[in-house]
Amino acid sequence: MPSPSDPRGLSRRDMLTRLFSPVRRAAAAATQPDRPAPAPANSSRRSLVTRPALSPEGPVTEYSHIAVIAGRECLAYQGTGCTICVERCPVAGALVLEQGLPRVVASICTGCRLCHEVCPAPGQAIRIVPRPPGLPPPVPGSTAPARSPFPVFNPPTPFAHG
Repeated sequence: MPSPSDPRGLSRRDMLTRLFSPVRRAAAAATQPDRPAPAPANSSRRSLVTRPALSPEGPVTEYSHIAVIAGRECLAYQGTGCTICVERCPVAGALVLEQGLPRVVASICTGCRLCHEVCPAPGQAIRIVPRPPGLPPPVPGSTAPARSPFPVFNPPTPFAHG
C-alpha cells in the first residue's frame, strides 16, 4: 500500500475505504441497538437535557423556572418576523404574539425550556430563569393568564426606526 507521501498517491481502493469508513461505522452503530449511535459532527451546541438535577436550593421542582425574552438578542425584535418560539411552545398561551413580537405570559409558562432550545438567535434570546417568589405555579391546561403580581417579563416594544 503506498503512503500518502508516495508520489503515486493512494490507490482507488484506499481512497474509497477512507471515504466510506465513517458511513460504515454509522450504519453499524444504527443496526446495533445496545450501542448508542455516535453524535453527528454538526450536532447542536444545545442539548434538550440541560436542566440540572439539583440547584443550590435543592431539587428542581416541576415549575421552578420560567422563560424570559432578551429583546436585544431576539430576532423578532430586530424586525425579522421570527416566531419559532411561539409556534413550538407546547403550552397554549404561554408564549403569545403581540404586535408581531413574542411575549412570555409568566403565569402560564411552565419553564419547559423548549422555546430556549428552538430559538435560532445566536445570542440565546430566550433565557430560562428561576420563577420569582410569589408567582404561583401554572395551572396545567390553562390558557387564560392568571392575575399575577409579575405581569411582564419582556423588554418594552422597540422604537420604530425611520
